[in-house]
Amino acid sequence: MAENSTLSMKDFPNYLASVNIWKYLSPCLIIVGTFANILSIIVLLRKSMRNSTTMFYLTILAFGDLSVLYTGLLRQWLRHAFDIDLRSFSNFGCKLHVFLVYFSLDFSTWILVAVTIDRCISVCLPFKSKDYCTMKHAKIAVTSICFLLCALNGHLFGTVALDGNKGCYGISSFILSVWPWIDLCAFCIGPFAVMMVCNIFIIRQIVMSNKRIESHKDPVSRNLKIELPIPSTSSAHRNGHVPKTNGRHSKNKRRLRKISHVTIMLLTVNIVYFTCTLPIAIYLIGYKFWVPGASSERRAALDLVWAISNFLQYTNNTIHFFMYCLTSPKFRKELSNLFDVKHKHVEFEPSAAYHQDKAKVTKF
Repeated sequence: MAENSTLSMKDFPNYLASVNIWKYLSPCLIIVGTFANILSIIVLLRKSMRNSTTMFYLTILAFGDLSVLYTGLLRQWLRHAFDIDLRSFSNFGCKLHVFLVYFSLDFSTWILVAVTIDRCISVCLPFKSKDYCTMKHAKIAVTSICFLLCALNGHLFGTVALDGNKGCYGISSFILSVWPWIDLCAFCIGPFAVMMVCNIFIIRQIVMSNKRIESHKDPVSRNLKIELPIPSTSSAHRNGHVPKTNGRHSKNKRRLRKISHVTIMLLTVNIVYFTCTLPIAIYLIGYKFWVPGASSERRAALDLVWAISNFLQYTNNTIHFFMYCLTSPKFRKELSNLFDVKHKHVEFEPSAAYHQDKAKVTKF
């Protein structure tokens, strides 16, 4: 024990592992996340996609993910790889950067909540969705989220300051004791609870709709008690009386399938979000119990936990594009169309030989 007490935190393998995570994995996430989110924005802004409120929210989410990567993760990479801390330049810079990190993380989270609520209304209240799920209301929702999050995180300009010895840290008991719990509710548990309730309603509605569609699938068999001659399919077509039930059934099935694909996509994004953000929220709550007075070895282990928790959090802001590709056929189709050059037709004037050959064929 005496030998360990003479060692600093930097002498333990756990600390070196945490530094390597920041140094070498952070730029990978930044590069992949940048290209993935930009590609998401390009696909979501295509003509066939941009009229949907869901795609509007997902576009805003991609911008939010980019801001998270370039406010939070970029600072950590510069600090560990080049010993440059963006928060150490000035006291105001310290306050502003902390505010931007919390704001961007919360903004991405609540945009995800907004798109889930939007889908819930569209699926569960299809007749009212035309009034509520409009582009105008979506823009109002995004603006309202911005104002509310500014109010929620505005205290950081007064509760955080630059300390010459410690760096940019909290200077009040509120941010050390109370704020982590508020942040846990506002950033992790609260949003996830709302998203899960909405997804439960969506799934329930899809199951009920599927049962209704299946029950209307064969209307003839349900009306056998009516003793009327039922024309055969061929005679019905000859007389021009084509039953519309099958066409309507197919249309409903296609609509339900489309809703199911979007639901699977959002449910996947919601679950990955909760899995990736819960560890960092728990760490911030336990910080005041674990870190003060800890031995160098334990602090090195906690530093590794901190690095892994952050890495998971920023991974959530990196992989949305890949989740869209895996779970949304429409997104895959638009992505394929974006890079597909086969649809570009080249017009040409047929040669004289072509006309001569065609004339020979028509003569015989």
